Amino acid sequence: MVVLKIVSLILWLLAVPFGMGLLPMPLLEKRFRTPGAVLAAGYILLFTALELVGIPVVLLAVYNGFTIFKNVFAPVTVLCAAAGIFVTWREKKNGYELNFQSISACKDRSMEEKIMLILFVVLAGVQLYMSFARASFDGDDAYYGAQAVIAQQIDTLYRVNPYTGRSAPLDVRHCLALFPIWEAYIGSMSGIHATIICHSVAPLLLIPLTYILYNLLGRQLLKEKKELLPMFMVLIALWQMFGNISIYTTETFFLTRTWQGKSFAGNFVIPAVIWIFLCLMEEKNTGRIGFWILLTCLNFAGGASSSLAILLSCLMTAGFSLLFAIKEKRMGIFIKGGISCVLGGGYVLLYIALTHGLLAL
Repeated sequence: MVVLKIVSLILWLLAVPFGMGLLPMPLLEKRFRTPGAVLAAGYILLFTALELVGIPVVLLAVYNGFTIFKNVFAPVTVLCAAAGIFVTWREKKNGYELNFQSISACKDRSMEEKIMLILFVVLAGVQLYMSFARASFDGDDAYYGAQAVIAQQIDTLYRVNPYTGRSAPLDVRHCLALFPIWEAYIGSMSGIHATIICHSVAPLLLIPLTYILYNLLGRQLLKEKKELLPMFMVLIALWQMFGNISIYTTETFFLTRTWQGKSFAGNFVIPAVIWIFLCLMEEKNTGRIGFWILLTCLNFAGGASSSLAILLSCLMTAGFSLLFAIKEKRMGIFIKGGISCVLGGGYVLLYIALTHGLLAL
């Protein structure tokens, strides 16, 4: 039984997102098509699908909302993953392939680099162990964790007050951020209680996923000095471990509130915007359309973690697009940046309409 649950977790947390991440890879140059980039892109697309499927269900389904959500979301993600695998298989006939050079190049690293890599693995391993065996609790668990449990046990989405357990009007402030519902979904599909998913399973995924993204960032920042990448990762790991200078830092959220959407917003969504623009601004990058598509999805997918995340990512997109347009002397780039914020802008307008009573449900 335990083995079956572990296999289910691997399927829904790794295999399906990886398959989804294969979809935009033919639009990127080979040097960008690393396994880490595939998984990061997969989660961007996964949370885009989460919002596209989940928001209508949350707003329209008063009863049995979670069942309806599962019955739609599971086939959508599996079909997207299958499509990604099919596209990869079809393009392989034309010489298309993923970039595994970064993995095979580990044996060619210097002794200093290998020592730094080992040190990083040790630091990340300590963080994973502490997150799993010494999980912390805070007041927000009474809301976020409870919403995931309510979805599993009562089969409603944001229509029960988590503090009292009584029926309540739709929680318009939080109902568009579906991160707890995703955790409830993973628990339901693998036969695990939502609280265990939040406190024990989610950190085992989200901490490595964040470091994968920082590795992608480091590759762009240090592309001329790749031998410094292991040291960069060690410094990031140390920064995360000793960044608990207040309860509000992203480092505090990263290790003590990993399963909450606000942590995902600060540690994945915002760095992902920076990574995408670093790739877009490369002079040698001829396959930019794939990154514009990913940015469009990210500016909407961020809403799964927090409504504020969309506002921040769209503002960053506007600022970076303007700088990019000035650098290239092409206003079309700024227009593309604006187009990539359309979905996110629609999310913001919907949120305003709900919270200000302009849309009654």
